[in-house]
Amino acid sequence: SGYEQAVAGQTGTAIRLPHKTDSFQVWAKQLSAYANRATMERELAYWQHIEQAEASLAKPLPKDFANDNARLGDSEVVTVRWTKQETEQLLKQAHRAYNTEMNDLLLAALGKAVYDWSGSERVLVNLEGHGREAIVPDVDITRTIGWFTSQFPVVLDGSLGQGGNTARLIKRIKEGLRHIPQKGIGYGILRYLSDMNVLEKAGVQLKTQPEISFNYLGQFDQDYKGNDLQPSSYSIGVPVSTNAAMDFALDINGLIEDGELMFTIRYGTTQFRHDTIARLGELLASGLR
Repeated sequence: SGYEQAVAGQTGTAIRLPHKTDSFQVWAKQLSAYANRATMERELAYWQHIEQAEASLAKPLPKDFANDNARLGDSEVVTVRWTKQETEQLLKQAHRAYNTEMNDLLLAALGKAVYDWSGSERVLVNLEGHGREAIVPDVDITRTIGWFTSQFPVVLDGSLGQGGNTARLIKRIKEGLRHIPQKGIGYGILRYLSDMNVLEKAGVQLKTQPEISFNYLGQFDQDYKGNDLQPSSYSIGVPVSTNAAMDFALDINGLIEDGELMFTIRYGTTQFRHDTIARLGELLASGLR
């Protein structure tokens, strides 16, 4: 906002910005207090079901090499792209059939791809959200800079789409996502902030570790329309040590840029061959189409 005011020739006057919203510190303190309210205790049953019943049915991913984990330095990326025409169809037409949201279709395609690749009917996925859910009253973080990401497990049953039964797969994934309390932010609150006595009293342990992480970041190209900012052509460098262990066997991130949907699948070369992940990428691309 300040940059655009300067570009518009308003440098003779002070840059005008709205009042600041609440700090990340205020949000963190309020979230810690919220963690032990009765509202969170009512969510326990849902996450316990995910942890105990569904997660127990999810098989480990079929790895090419028997290594427990991979380092970031040993990782490579497979990129999957859709055309501008396909992306536009996904954004403007595909959701009409079942009143879906973007993640409904993307996760349905992912579940089917993993099933076709591995034979696992159910796959446990770590889903990322923006984490700015309006759950704490009287706290405004709309303009607060910070990384508020929420992470929570979801179970995808890709076998529902076998035999061309895409409709059943999409409906089940959509229904499952709609039943997640508060868009998943409660899982991390319960796991990391709630009083341990509350979890122990309920006999709940939140410790599931999905092997796949999935994050759709949205339409980045929309952020640059109508302003003078553009993405830099320069690399940001390496933000994390290459000796750090990967948190997930497969780390999948997607966004829309220049009108094209693109996903990257990061994997450890000490666990998977390139051809294996390339095939998974092809299954994801064709499944979404």
